[in-house]
Amino acid sequence: MNITKRTARKFIFPTLMKLGIDKFIRNSAKDAYLNLMYHGVVLKDGSYFSPRHITSDQFESHLKYYRKNFDIISISEAFYNIRNNIKPKKKTITISFDDGYKNNFNVALTLLEKYNIPTTFFVSSVCTEDMNLRCLWSDIIAALNYFYKDKVIQLSSYDFKNLFDKEKRVSITELFKSYTYDERERRLKELINAYDLDTKIQSLPEELWKFMSPEEVIELSQSDIVEIGSHGHLHYNLGEIEVEKAKEELVKSKKLLESLLNKEVNLIAYPDGSYNDDIKNLSKEAGYKGQLAVNYKTITDYKDKRIMNRYGLSSTTTYESNMIFLNLAFQNKGVI
Repeated sequence: MNITKRTARKFIFPTLMKLGIDKFIRNSAKDAYLNLMYHGVVLKDGSYFSPRHITSDQFESHLKYYRKNFDIISISEAFYNIRNNIKPKKKTITISFDDGYKNNFNVALTLLEKYNIPTTFFVSSVCTEDMNLRCLWSDIIAALNYFYKDKVIQLSSYDFKNLFDKEKRVSITELFKSYTYDERERRLKELINAYDLDTKIQSLPEELWKFMSPEEVIELSQSDIVEIGSHGHLHYNLGEIEVEKAKEELVKSKKLLESLLNKEVNLIAYPDGSYNDDIKNLSKEAGYKGQLAVNYKTITDYKDKRIMNRYGLSSTTTYESNMIFLNLAFQNKGVI
C-alpha cells in the first residue's frame, strides 16, 4: 500500500467522519436511492484467499451506520418507488448479496436480522442442485493462485504465473470470462484435474468458498427480512456468451429457484455485471421484473426503469473510507 493511501485510511477519512463530512457529502447529492452490494461475510479475515468477503465485525459496523443514517428498503420496494417517481424524505438504501455463499446464511443473516434490515440475496441457481464441489468457478481460480503462487500454470497454449501470462498479456480470469459456455466448463475441469484443486480448496475454511445447499437456500428465504433473486445459473457473463446460452441461463435459473422455494423469483442481478440491451430484453421475456447491474453498460440504462446499478462495498479497506466513498456514490450511482 502506498503512503498516500495509508495516510488517507489512517488519518484523513477518520477525521472527515468525525467532522460529519459524510453527512454533508450525502446531502449534497441530488439522487435519493443507492443500492449497496456485498458478496460474503466471514468470521475470520479471508483476504489472503479472496477479496470477496468482509469480516463480521466490519459488516456489523456498516449495519449500525446504515440504521442510524438511512432509510432501508427492499429492492422490490425501491423499484416500485422509482417507477412511480416517489422521492423519499431521507436518503434511502437497499442491501443485496451476490452469488450464494454459505456464509450469507450462517453469518450475514444473523446480523441482518439483529438490525432488522431487509436484504435481497441473488443466488446462483446451481445452489439448488447436487454439486461435486459446492463453489464458484472464480474460487477455483483463486485456489489455483493460492496453492501455486509463483508457479507456472499451463493451460492450452498459455503459461500463467500468478494468474497472468506476460507474453500474451492476459489474465486467466479474463480468459475464462471470454470463453464460450462449453469451453469454460471443459477448461475448468482440466485445471481441477491437473492441479488437484477439488482436494486443495476443501483444505481451506468453508466460509471462504462454499455455496449454500438447497436446504439452506430454503431456510434463508423463510426469513421475514429476505427476498431471493436470481444470479444466473453457473455465473456466466451473460453479455459475453452466446445469446441462446444466455437465454437458457436466465430461464433455467428462474425455474430452478421458483421450484425450490415455491414462490416467484422476479429479480435478477447480472453475474459480474455483464449484460447488454439484448440481455435486458431476454430477462424481461423470461419474467424478471427488476434487473440489477454493477455499472451501467448501455446508453439506454439511465432512463430504463427495468434496471438499476449498484455500489459494491470493499472488504479490504477501513470502515471510515468505506462510509465516505459510499456517501460519494450517491452522486454517481444514485437513482432519482
